[in-house]
Amino acid sequence: MTYPPKSRLLLSAMAAIVAVFVFNACQDHRMAPNPQTLPDAPFYALTSSNQLLALNVRATNAPTATVSITGLMQGERILAIDFRPATGQLYGVSDGSRIYVINQMTGVARAIGTAPFTPALNGSMVALDFNPTVDRIRLVTEAGQNLRLHPETGATAAVDGNINGAAGAMIAGGAYTNNKAGVTTTVLYDIDPATDRLYRQDPPNNGTLAEVGSLGLDITAVGGFDIAPDGNAIASVTFGGNTELQQVNLMTGRMQKLGDLPSNVIGIAIPTEPTAYAVDNTNNLHIFNPMNPMPITKAITGLQSGEMVLGIDFRPANGQLYALGSTSRLYTINTSNGAATVVGAGPFASTLSGTDFGFDFNPTVDRIRVVSNTGQNLRLHPDTGATAAVDGNINPGTPSVTASAYTNNFAGATTTTLYNIETTGGNAMLYTQNPPNNGTLVPVGSLGIQAESGNGFDIGGMSGMAYALLRSGGTTRVYAVNLTTGAATGGAAIPGNPMLRGMALGLGF
Repeated sequence: MTYPPKSRLLLSAMAAIVAVFVFNACQDHRMAPNPQTLPDAPFYALTSSNQLLALNVRATNAPTATVSITGLMQGERILAIDFRPATGQLYGVSDGSRIYVINQMTGVARAIGTAPFTPALNGSMVALDFNPTVDRIRLVTEAGQNLRLHPETGATAAVDGNINGAAGAMIAGGAYTNNKAGVTTTVLYDIDPATDRLYRQDPPNNGTLAEVGSLGLDITAVGGFDIAPDGNAIASVTFGGNTELQQVNLMTGRMQKLGDLPSNVIGIAIPTEPTAYAVDNTNNLHIFNPMNPMPITKAITGLQSGEMVLGIDFRPANGQLYALGSTSRLYTINTSNGAATVVGAGPFASTLSGTDFGFDFNPTVDRIRVVSNTGQNLRLHPDTGATAAVDGNINPGTPSVTASAYTNNFAGATTTTLYNIETTGGNAMLYTQNPPNNGTLVPVGSLGIQAESGNGFDIGGMSGMAYALLRSGGTTRVYAVNLTTGAATGGAAIPGNPMLRGMALGLGF
C-alpha cells in the first residue's frame, strides 16, 4: 500500500490541529476527540502475534491493511519497531536479539547480519528508536539495558550505561525528536509505566533519566512510543485493561486519548519523510525530501586528494550508501557525517572513461552497474571494490548516458529493469538497457526537458516512483519521471541552485 505525500509527511498541520483540538479544547483528557478533527496521519502497529497493522489516527481500531511478518527464525517474535530516517525502511528487533528490516507492505522480514547481537536482549518490554543524528538504533528495556545497534550490520555499536536517575523506573517506551535524515540535534524521551512518568534520557549514553512530568494516567504497560517528524508524539498504552493510543505532550508528560487500539498491540512506528541524496561539484552530500527539497548538506571526507564523487546509490542488501570516485574507486558513505571509506585495496582495473556516469545497484544479483556518457558499461563488486565484468559498450550509435536506475530496488528482488537517461544534444530521453550486459538501449520516450550534463536518477523500492535531478536552463530541479512514457513532471527547484550529480532515494521510499 502507498500513502499520499501529505500522509507520508505526517502533516505539519498535525501539530496545530491536534494540539488545539486535543490539549486545549478537550475538558477531559480521557475523552477521545472527534476523528474528523484529526489529520490524516498513518502509522503502523505491531501485534504480539507477529502481525503489522496499517492504522490512522483518525481510525485507531480499524486497520486498512494487515500482514503477517515472515522470514523470522523458528519461534522468533518481533518485540518493537521503528522507521529509519536515513532510508525510510521499517526495522524491528526480535526476542532472539536480531535486527530485521521489514517490508511493511508484504510483511517479509530480512535479518541484518548473520548472528544475534551481543550482549543479548535483557528484558521483555523493549523501547527501540533511531537516533537521527548518528543513524544508530537505541534499545532500552525495562531491566535497565541501554544499547546502541548498527542498522547496516545488526551488531552492537556500544553498550551504554544502565538506566539510572529515577528510583523504580522501568522504561518500556523510548523515542527521539527531530526524526529526519541529516539533522544535528535530537532529544530522547522515555515512558515509564511503573512511575507513570515521562522522562528525558540525558545524556542517552549515560542512561540518566530527567523527569518531564506525570502522564496523568495510571498505565500498566507501554506498547510502543514514537515521535513524528513534525514533533507530535503518540504512544500505545494499557489503561484499565484496554489498549489505547495516546498523544503525549513532550512539555508536560500529560497524555490525551486519541482512540482505542487492538488489544494485542505491542509496538508502533510512524513513517518518516521520503529522503533523497545527491552530491555536488565540491563533494558535499545533499539530503532532502524529493517532494519538498530543502537540502541539508554535509561535506564528504576521506576521499583521495583531488577526487570527485561521480555517483551514489544505496545497496538494497544492507541499506548502505555507496559512491563512485573519479579515481576509479568504490566507497561507502556514512550518511550522518559524510565520512567515506574506500572498498578494497585500490582502484578497480577498468579505469573510468567519461565525465558523466550512471551508478546503480542491480538488486537481483547485488552488483553495481556503471555506465558513462562515452559508452562504458561495467559491473562492480560491492564487497571487494573490483570490476566484476566489462560489458558491451552502450549502443546503438554513440549515445550519451548520464544517469541510470534499476526497478524493484529492494533486497530479494527476482526481476528488475534498467532505465537510463540519455542527453545527446540536450534533449533528455528515457531508455531501457536491455539486456543490460549487452548495453543495448531501447527507447521509452522524451522527458520533455532540455537537460545539461551531470544528472541524477533513481527509482523508489517501495513506491516504484522514479525521480530525476536535471539541470536545465541553468537551474537544478527534481522531477518525477513516468517510466511508461518518459515524461518528466513537477520540477521543484533545489534551493541555492547547486550543481548536483548522482541521486539515491532512501530504500524505504
